[in-house]
Amino acid sequence: MEVFTELTPECDITAQMYAAGYEKKEIAVLKHRAVSTINNQLQTAFLILGVRNGRELALKLAERLSGIRLTLDFTPAMRSAVACVLLIILCLDSHFDMRRQRIRTRSNANVELIARIRVRARGRNMPLAV
Repeated sequence: MEVFTELTPECDITAQMYAAGYEKKEIAVLKHRAVSTINNQLQTAFLILGVRNGRELALKLAERLSGIRLTLDFTPAMRSAVACVLLIILCLDSHFDMRRQRIRTRSNANVELIARIRVRARGRNMPLAV
């Protein structure tokens, strides 16, 4: 399906594959072309479509397929709010990760303690009372 009509069919396919997440080497292997040819096609696509990188190309592909223009322009207040929320999520994640690590450490210590007690008990021929 031709999405980028301003490109040649060959260049369009390459641009779609790159926007979908394929690596340049993967595209070259699948299309039986040299990596330099894929690079040239992508440079041409970027120039014609007015994009600077693969992320913008993927965004343009999504816009063309959905018919909805996506904008990522936020007011400074919105950017600050998003940054704060992301920071809170990061802090909570690290907090819970540390708690999980502490629980794992305690659990491992308890297992080691029980194993030592069992070894000592076997040496004395005492019944276990764990």
